[in-house]
Amino acid sequence: MRLMRVKQHYLNLIKNGQKTLEIRVGYPSIRTIQHGECIKLASRTETIVVRVKDIRKYLTLDSMLNKEDTNLIAPGLTKAQVSRLLKEIYPRHLEKLGVFVLEIQAESKN
Repeated sequence: MRLMRVKQHYLNLIKNGQKTLEIRVGYPSIRTIQHGECIKLASRTETIVVRVKDIRKYLTLDSMLNKEDTNLIAPGLTKAQVSRLLKEIYPRHLEKLGVFVLEIQAESKN
């Protein structure tokens, strides 16, 4: 089972069902994720398993932000704040790899 790192704050939001969209860029490992796959998400202190319910690909962060519900990406932040956050994490050279939206649901808690 593949492992992806997330900050504890976001892991908590995923566990309680508030955050159901995980955004990544198209690294080779991300491009191979399949619908229905289970993935371990880990913070420094905790791991949970999520199931991928859907995968959507966009050319840019802006095109993704215009289609997806930002409250499901980073609950409590405005669209502008989510945009700034994602552009800090994924500068333009990484954004060019493609933007992948993983629609996820927590399966179990460890």
